[in-house]
Amino acid sequence: MAIRFDPALINGIADEIRARCVGHRVKGLRLNRERREAWLLLVDEEGATGSIGLLLHPTAGFILEGHELRLGPGRSDWRMDFRRLFLSGVHAPADERLLVFDLAGGLRDVRSELPPVFRLFVELHTNQWNAVLAGGSDDRVEAVLWPRSAGGRALRPGVPYVRPEGARAWAEAPPGATEWAGAVEPIPPAERRSWLLRSIAWTSSLNVDWILAEAATDPGPGAIAAAYERYLGMRAPTGEAWLLAGRGGVQPYPAPLRPDSRPFDSLLEAMRTAAIEMDAWPPTGLPGEGEPARSEATPEAERLERLLRRKIGALEKRRAALLRELDGESADHLRELGNLLLARKGDVPRGATSASLQGFAGEVVEIALDPRLDAIRNADRLYDQARRRERATRAIPDRVKRTDARIALIRDGLEALLSEGATDEVWDLVGGRREEPGASRGTGRPVADETLPYRRYRSSGGLEIRVGRSSRTNDALTFHHSAPDDIWLHASQAPGAHVILRWQNRDQNPPLADLTEAAALAALHSEARHSGMVAVDWTRRKYVRKPRKAAAGAVIPERVSTIFVEPDPAVAARLSVDD
Repeated sequence: MAIRFDPALINGIADEIRARCVGHRVKGLRLNRERREAWLLLVDEEGATGSIGLLLHPTAGFILEGHELRLGPGRSDWRMDFRRLFLSGVHAPADERLLVFDLAGGLRDVRSELPPVFRLFVELHTNQWNAVLAGGSDDRVEAVLWPRSAGGRALRPGVPYVRPEGARAWAEAPPGATEWAGAVEPIPPAERRSWLLRSIAWTSSLNVDWILAEAATDPGPGAIAAAYERYLGMRAPTGEAWLLAGRGGVQPYPAPLRPDSRPFDSLLEAMRTAAIEMDAWPPTGLPGEGEPARSEATPEAERLERLLRRKIGALEKRRAALLRELDGESADHLRELGNLLLARKGDVPRGATSASLQGFAGEVVEIALDPRLDAIRNADRLYDQARRRERATRAIPDRVKRTDARIALIRDGLEALLSEGATDEVWDLVGGRREEPGASRGTGRPVADETLPYRRYRSSGGLEIRVGRSSRTNDALTFHHSAPDDIWLHASQAPGAHVILRWQNRDQNPPLADLTEAAALAALHSEARHSGMVAVDWTRRKYVRKPRKAAAGAVIPERVSTIFVEPDPAVAARLSVDD
C-alpha cells in the first residue's frame, strides 16, 4: 500500500530536507516515467554525491534522501545536468500537498536570496503524484514526470505551471482559542469530522480523529479546547517522527496518532523504514507500470475507487466551468450596452439579430440582440443579465472554494480507501452503500449517489434538504425518499424541482431560517430563478398527492402556505454537501 501524504507530513519532510540539503550543489535531475521516479542528484560541501529520490508510483509513494541512494533500474526518459546551481530552498505551501525545491545559481551563499533559476514542484495527491520542473519568472514547464491535464491545469512542457489551489480556512495563520471555539461549538459533534475535513486547513483523514478525540462526541468547552491544542500541533513541525501501524501498512507521521506508534529520529528515517517494510525499497521491489495497483483489492473497493475518481473528475470539470463563467462579460459592461440600446433605440431595426451603434465615446459597438424583442426589451434583457452576472460574481468564488474543499475531502477519502479499505466513512463520500437497481434484496451491492433522485444540502440549523434532479426524480423524491411529516416545497406557479426539508416534529413547524433556506433552493431550482423575489409554496409531505395518470412531477399539494424568498445562488453554494 502507498504512503498517505497530508500537509502536516509534507511540512515536516520539507523542514528535514531543508536542514540537510540546502546549500548542496545540484548535479542533475532524472525522470523515469515507467517507474514514476524523479531523482534530484546533489553534491554536498565535501564533494560526496547523494540523492533525493521521489518514488511516485501510484502504489509506492515515498520520498527518500541519502548518500547511498542510487537510481533505480531503467533508463531516464528525461535528464538535465546542471552546473553552478544550488538547492537554495525547500518549502511546502500552507495547506497544500505540494513540495517545492528551489534551484538557484551563483555563489554558494544561499542567504543571498537569489531568485530560483528552476523550481521542482512535487505534487503529492494520492495516486496523482507528479513531479514538474519549471523555470523562468512565469514558472514555465521544462519537464514533467507524468504529462496530464486535469481541473483546468495542463501539466506539459511549454506552458506555465499552475499550482493546485487551496480553499480551506486558516491556511496561513491559525485561529485564536476563542475564534476556534466560536467556529467549532455550533457544529453538532457527529458532524465535526466532516466539517473539519471540508473547511479547516491542516486537517486530513489521517489526523482528524486524533485532533477531535472526545470533541467528536462531547459538545463541552473542555473537549473543544483540547482539540484546539492538538490542532495547533498539526500546523508546525515539532521535530517528532513516528511510524504508525495500519491495516494497509505503516505510515510515517509527525505525531503519535495511534497508541502503537513507533518513535524515530526523523520523518525521513521513518519513511525509509516504511519503504523497506512495505517492500518498496530497494527499487527492484517496485511494481511495474502494467501491474495492478492493488492485487488484494476487493470488488467493493475497486468499485468505490472508480466512484471516487469519477467524482474528482466531475468536480474538476465543475471548477473549470465556474472559472470560465467568471471570465464572461462584466455586469458594468452589460449595463453599458443596455444604456446604449436605450439611447440609440431609434437606430435599432426590428427583428435584427445584432446592431452596430455609435458608442458614447464615438466608437462603433456591436450588440447581439434577440430578434423577437424591440430595443427597449432587449435593453431590459441586458439589465437582467447584468444583475445575474453580479450575483454570480459574488457567489462563484465561494463556490470555487467549496469545490476545491470537496476535491480535497474526496482525495482524502481515496487515500483512506487505499490504506484502510472500503470503510463506511469513505462510502459516505459517494452517498453511502445502497443496492443497485435490479439487485436482489439483501445483496448490499453499493451504487453511486448519482442514483439518488436528489441533490443534498444542509441548512444552517443542521437539517437535511433534498432537491429533485428532474421531473421523474421529483416523484421519486416526494413519494419514496421522504417521510410524511417532512416539509415539501415548490416554487409557486412555476415549473421546478420538488424540495424536501427533513423534519419529523409533527407538532411544530421547522425554524424559519431553515425553512427560508429550503425555499431559496426551491426558487433557485425553478424557472422563476431569475426573478428578484419568488413565491414558494410549502406544506407537509403527507398533504401532497399524485393525481392518477398525471405527468411526471405533477402533484397536488394541500394545506399550503407561501413564503417569499430571493433565489440567491450563494445559498446553494453555502449549503451544498454534494459534489
